Amino acid sequence: MTSARDRAELKRAVLTAPIWMQATKSSSRQVTEAVGVSQSFVVRTWREFSVPDDSVVPISALLRDRHMVPVGFAVGPTGSCLVLNPVRFARIRYPAGLSTTSRRRVRAMLAADLLRSSPRDHEAGGQDRQLWASLASNGYALDQAIILVSGEFPVPPEVEPAVRIPDAWQWQRLAAALDMLPEVPAGEHLADLEWRIRRWYHGGRPPFSWSVDRKNTAAPGARLMDVAEPWNALAEDILAVIRQGLVDGTFSGESEISLGQLSRLLGATIREVRSAIRALTDDGLITATRSDSVVVRVPTWDDVSETYMARRALGTIAVRAASRWSPAARSRVKKHLEDLEESVRQNDVVRAHHLDMDFQITLFESSGLNRIPAMMETLTKQAFMHFAVLGARYAFSPKKILEQNTAIFEAIDAADLRAATMSWHSKMEDGLNYIALNKSVLNQQRAVQQ
Repeated sequence: MTSARDRAELKRAVLTAPIWMQATKSSSRQVTEAVGVSQSFVVRTWREFSVPDDSVVPISALLRDRHMVPVGFAVGPTGSCLVLNPVRFARIRYPAGLSTTSRRRVRAMLAADLLRSSPRDHEAGGQDRQLWASLASNGYALDQAIILVSGEFPVPPEVEPAVRIPDAWQWQRLAAALDMLPEVPAGEHLADLEWRIRRWYHGGRPPFSWSVDRKNTAAPGARLMDVAEPWNALAEDILAVIRQGLVDGTFSGESEISLGQLSRLLGATIREVRSAIRALTDDGLITATRSDSVVVRVPTWDDVSETYMARRALGTIAVRAASRWSPAARSRVKKHLEDLEESVRQNDVVRAHHLDMDFQITLFESSGLNRIPAMMETLTKQAFMHFAVLGARYAFSPKKILEQNTAIFEAIDAADLRAATMSWHSKMEDGLNYIALNKSVLNQQRAVQQ
């Protein structure tokens, strides 16, 4: 007989599945397969937490009279916070009510509260300051906002939450009230938020903060520069599935991977997968040989070298430009360095790798350059894919990564452009040498097996 504690853990797994499972579309059937429970259990769990209790009824009443959209969200060791702000477009043009996909994304957002790290793992404080500072910089007036808080998430003295829900399970019941949000433009915001929450989970669940860039939402239908297109979020998951498959042997270099197989693994339609594949092909991350399949080509040494030479050259420009970073940009880069230091203490190779990528991307964004940061992110993904196709597991020393990034940060901070450039070159050379060593070892192993 299943104990109450076991049932609670199963419910937690069902509610958080949209965050941790591979599929970007988590139907009841897909969640059933991922969690290992009956489909009826999944449906009952969703239904249980779709019924508002007394703490949620006032929120439903507020949303019924006001046209609100999510503009800020944060998760920390002590709780979560959702900030809703009035939309600037007429209700008659955008009727309330979320689509099925957006309702799923709302559940994923709320479920993040069930996955927050304990205060022992991450220091409390910081995620709240980042949230309020980001909202203020984007010009959001909190006097008209509806602020919903779970647990002990800290708020400034001048901020008055509409409700504070102490229990993470009660927090899940907000889904019923938030169902009244307008699909346009809330659906667009939720798509970006879900994608970032998934990255947050796989990156070790540090304190998380998200807000909408108001500069890019001035007109109906305007796209956010920082919001992933629907295919872009799916493209990230396709890359993750292929990389993992290459490492664990599910796929092999030069073998064809059908779009149907990717569709089943990710819970997306063939049409959606094809659109994402087109973007990945344009970036040179995979090769589409036919309309119904892709091939991850085994890179030659020239391919690998060319990628690193491009990263070396473009990175040099960005690193030198980063010497003009703003105090806020410097703080973001420094935070990634501090998180990396923590992963070194824990000898967490996987998290160190992801933090290294985040450090680099944030560093390039701090340069103030418009095109190079995006180009560098694509090249970094290419290097990561090359390593996976070779069939090796990434195990570069977290301590070495920390030493490299610290040297780059300190040189930029001291406005020593020569030292910053040399440190970046050294990092690229170490990375290329690491791949060369692994490629040599793998070639020797394959020769012995033959």
